[in-house]
Amino acid sequence: MTQLILLTGFLGTGKTTLMERLLHYYKDSPVGVIVNEFGEINIDARLLEKDGIIMRELSNGSIFCACIKENFIKALIDMSSQNFEYLFIEASGLADPGNMQQILKTIDPYTVHPYHYSGSICILDGEAFLELKDLLPAVGHQLTHAGVVLVNKEDLISSAIKAEIQAEVRKANINAPIYFTSYCDIDINTLVMNLQPSKLASRDSTNTPENRPQTFIIKVLPSVTMQELQGFLNFIAPITYRMKGFVTVGDTNYSVSGVRSHLMIMPWTRDIPSSEIVLISAVGIGLTGAIANAIKMNAPKSIKL
Repeated sequence: MTQLILLTGFLGTGKTTLMERLLHYYKDSPVGVIVNEFGEINIDARLLEKDGIIMRELSNGSIFCACIKENFIKALIDMSSQNFEYLFIEASGLADPGNMQQILKTIDPYTVHPYHYSGSICILDGEAFLELKDLLPAVGHQLTHAGVVLVNKEDLISSAIKAEIQAEVRKANINAPIYFTSYCDIDINTLVMNLQPSKLASRDSTNTPENRPQTFIIKVLPSVTMQELQGFLNFIAPITYRMKGFVTVGDTNYSVSGVRSHLMIMPWTRDIPSSEIVLISAVGIGLTGAIANAIKMNAPKSIKL
C-alpha cells in the first residue's frame, strides 16, 4: 500500500522547499512525485528534478478542477503500478483540495497497489498569511482540510504575529497540529507521523474553469540588465498573486520568485531551458495593460509579452 501525502499552500509559501526535504529524507525509499503547476510552464518540477525519481507534471490548471482533473486521475492510476512507499503530490498554490478523498474513492477499483491517504500538509507563509487569508476561497479550504499546518518563514515575523496566526489557524482548523518553521526545516519523521486525514466531509472543489486566474508568460532576453528586470517586476508585483521562473542576465542564470511585493532573484547554477517568467494575475486580464506599461517604462527592448 502506498502512503499518499498532499502538499498544499498558497503561492510562494515553501511547498517546493518542503518537497525537497521529503525527497532527501526518503531518498532510500521508493517514492513518486506529482507536481501540479497552475501555469503552462511547470517551474517547480524543474526545481525538483532528481535522478531515479518517477515524477509526473500536471500543468495549466488545478488538479482538483475539471480542466485537468481527468489527467490527475489517470496519473494516480498509472503510478499505482509502481508500488511506491510514498507518493507525494505538490498541488498548485491555488488548489482547493476539498474533493481529494472523493477522487481517491473513485479510482480505488482501478489501482494496482492501493493508496492510503495520510492527509495534507498545508504550508502557510507566516509573513503574508494575515494579509492573504481572505483573498481566495481556495486558500481557506487548504487550511480547513489540512492534517498538519506548517507556518513557514518564522524568522521574518514577530512573536505577536505568531500568536495571531496561531489563533487564526486554530479558528479554521481545530484538529491539525501547528508547527512554525524557517525554510520548512522540521523533523520529517515528526511531521509525517503526526499527519492525519481531514475529518471534514468531501465536497466539490471551488476550482472551476470559470474562476481560474489569468496567467501570462514573459520572455526575457539576455540583453536585459538587472536594474531593468527589477524595475519591471517591482512595477507589476502589487497586481500579481505570484511571479516565478528563470532568466538569463548577461552570462548568468537566475531564479525569480515573488509573492506580491516579496521578490527574490537568486543565482542559478544549472542550465535553464528558457528565459521566462510566469505571472499569475490578481486583476484578471487587466494585467495585460500593466505588463505593457511595465515593459515600456523599464525594458522595452529586453522583455516581451
